[in-house]
Amino acid sequence: MATPTRRPSSRGRVLDLIRSAGPISRVEVAETTGLTQATISTVVRELLDDGLVVEAGRAESTGGKPRVRLEINPASRLGIGVNLSLESITYVVANLAGTIVGRQRVAGAGSDGPISVVPRMAADIASLIERLGLDRDAIVGIGLAAPGPIDRERGTITMAPALPDWNGFPVRSALSTATGYPCTLDNDADAAALGEYWLGATEGHSVYASIYMGTGIGSGIVIDGTIYRGASSNVGELGHLTVDATGPVCTCGNRGCLELYATPARVVEAAVLRAAEGELSLSLTGDVATDFATIATAAAHGDAVATELIESSAQYLAAAVVSLANLFDVELIVLAGSAFAAAGAVYVRYLSDALRTRALARLTHPVEVRASVNGYDAAAIGAATLVMQDRLSPRSLRAVTMTSA
Repeated sequence: MATPTRRPSSRGRVLDLIRSAGPISRVEVAETTGLTQATISTVVRELLDDGLVVEAGRAESTGGKPRVRLEINPASRLGIGVNLSLESITYVVANLAGTIVGRQRVAGAGSDGPISVVPRMAADIASLIERLGLDRDAIVGIGLAAPGPIDRERGTITMAPALPDWNGFPVRSALSTATGYPCTLDNDADAAALGEYWLGATEGHSVYASIYMGTGIGSGIVIDGTIYRGASSNVGELGHLTVDATGPVCTCGNRGCLELYATPARVVEAAVLRAAEGELSLSLTGDVATDFATIATAAAHGDAVATELIESSAQYLAAAVVSLANLFDVELIVLAGSAFAAAGAVYVRYLSDALRTRALARLTHPVEVRASVNGYDAAAIGAATLVMQDRLSPRSLRAVTMTSA
């Protein structure tokens, strides 16, 4: 069966390579990409004319004429990333090299719907542009990362339990209209995964997954720098993988989903019950992100009950991640999002142990687990890089033949 996937265009492949491996000569680009010298010459000329790439002197001579080296022009383009969630909205401005130019975090959507929040987001973006003194002509667009599932083609959130008023709302076009910039919508886990690649944190690993845990739990799968999206850009809804076949019914309609056992909200709910029973002495505020961080801090300082709660979440997540590794045969797992920023060490340990002893490919290759280099901002950074990739290195459709055993 032929399944359409996406691969970079010739221009996109050359730009991606110069960005990740530069300074690099035209000959080296041709050797690495397999493109002809004529194609490389044409593409590089276009990139130079557009200001995306600059010539960076000559390499040392090896006997012939020294080769001119090419590198990215970081300031030539900027992407604005927005991570929308219940608790917070994070804005990040990144340049073409993936370097953060500026960032801001404000109150999240909460119980407010898109009619009031989208204008607030547009005002925040305008204020950030003004405060940073950005060249508006260099901004290629806005990448919006949101909880999934999403409809990427229509630009809508389709079934996010944390943001029910947003389901079906054309948020991509609304934000584009409000700001005047093109907007790309993606799942927050996919955005976080791509951000790791752009910042070079996954170098040496061609197939990896990013687990994103904030309000919910999702995962992004990256193969050779391209997000694997599936039929509708909803691959990796890890939070709705069944971990208890006889468990309660989830809001998604499935039974025994991971999110019913492992999210920060579930950890906090359990902490409230243990506190009511006199087993836990913590000052909980009712804000999930704040309270989860408090529990994680208590666990780090040796509180037995807090440790038990965090470790229970990590055990459930580890079971799901082993299934993910068995399905996609990944080489690396990156943990991103606010929950892992608070308690990443515990999750890294549990997932590493589970993959080392239970992953099917463990005798062939190890699966490394590490915390994201981006912490709280992973999805927003990824969204900023995502819009630059979509605008500057678009992926063209390719048919991959799949045969069943």
